[in-house]
Amino acid sequence: MIRSRIPAVARKEVLHILRDWRTLAAAFAVPMIMILLFGYAITFDIRDLKLAVADEDQTKASRELVRRFTASGYFVLVATRPHAEQLGELLDCGVAQIALTIPRGYARHLETLRGETVQIIFDGSESNTATIAAGYVDALLAGLNLDQVRQTLARGGVRWRGLPPIDGRVRVWFNPELKSSHTIIPGLVAVIMMVMAALLTSLTIVREREMGSLEGLIATPVRRYEILVGKLIPYLVVSLADCVLVAGLGVFVFGTPFNGSLLLFAGTALIFALAGLGIGLLASVVASNQLFANQIVVLSTMLPSYLLSGFMFPVKSMPDWLQPITYAVPARYFIQICRGIMLKAQPAADLVRPTTFLLVLGAVLLTMSVGRFRKKLEQ
Repeated sequence: MIRSRIPAVARKEVLHILRDWRTLAAAFAVPMIMILLFGYAITFDIRDLKLAVADEDQTKASRELVRRFTASGYFVLVATRPHAEQLGELLDCGVAQIALTIPRGYARHLETLRGETVQIIFDGSESNTATIAAGYVDALLAGLNLDQVRQTLARGGVRWRGLPPIDGRVRVWFNPELKSSHTIIPGLVAVIMMVMAALLTSLTIVREREMGSLEGLIATPVRRYEILVGKLIPYLVVSLADCVLVAGLGVFVFGTPFNGSLLLFAGTALIFALAGLGIGLLASVVASNQLFANQIVVLSTMLPSYLLSGFMFPVKSMPDWLQPITYAVPARYFIQICRGIMLKAQPAADLVRPTTFLLVLGAVLLTMSVGRFRKKLEQ
C-alpha cells in the first residue's frame, strides 16, 4: 500500500507538468540559452588589446618593436602619434587600452649597449585586463631582450649558446591549450543545474497552497514525506535531463573534453540534483506565495553559485572570513567533481570528499523540508 502512494503522487505531478507545457519548455530552453550565452560571453582569454604607439625614433629597431607587439596576436595597433603627449587622450576616450612610447635615440642606445627605457601605460579601469596585458608585455620584452643579447654577443664573436642558462620546459596538463572554455563549461554545468533544479521545485508546494488543492492532498492517507518524494521524482528526472543537455552542448559545441566515466558523472549528478531540489523544496514549503519562493531560490542558488562556488573566482583568493561560507554552497563541490571527471578523468576514490559533502547537504536540506512541511500542516 505504501509503495503505491509515491508513484501516485509522482504521476499526478507528471500530469501537471505535461499540462503546463510552458514550464516544461522553459525547463529545457533556459539551460540551452544559458550555456550558449555564458559559454560564449564568459572568457578569460584576452586578445586584440587596443595599442596606441608614439614612435619618436622612427628607425628600423623601433618599427621592429612595434611589429613584435602586433605579431604576438594579443595586440592590435589602433592609432599612431608622433609625440607621447598625444597618447593620453586616446586612453581617456577609450580608443586605446595600452600606450607605447618609443623615445628618440632608441636604436642608437641599443647599438651602443647604453640601454633604453620605453614607456608603457595601461588603462587600469579594467584591472583584470590590465594585469593580463602586463604579463603579455613582460613576456614579449623578455624575449626581445634575450634576442638583443644574443645579437650583441654574435657581433662580438662570442658564442651565445646556453642563454638563457636555465631553459624551462613548461607542460600544462588537463588543458594544454589553456582554453578558458574548458574551465568554464564544467562550472556552468554545475551552476545551471543548481539553478534549474531549485527553480523547478520551488513552486510545487506553494502552488498547491495558492490553488487550494493542498488541503485535499493532505486529507488523503498519503504520508507527508510521500507527498514530497512523489513531487520530487519528476523534477529529478527533468534536472538530470538538463544536466545531460548542458554537458552535451559543452562537449559538442564548445569542444570541452569529457575524459572521465559517464557512470560516475551520472551518479554524482544525481546526488547534486537532490541537493538542488532540496533547496527548491524548502523554499516552496516556507514561502507564502510563488513570487517569494522564486526570490528565495534566486538569492540562495544563483548568486552563491556564481560568486562563492569557485566558478568565477578561486575560493582560496577570497577573504578568510568568507571562505567558510562557501562550504554551504553545493555548487562548489559539483564544480570540483565536473572538472575532475571531464578534464582529469579522476576515479571515484578521488571524489569521495566532495561527494560526501553533497550527500550531507542534500540530506540536511531534504530533512529540513520534511520538518518544515510537517509544521505547516499542524497550523
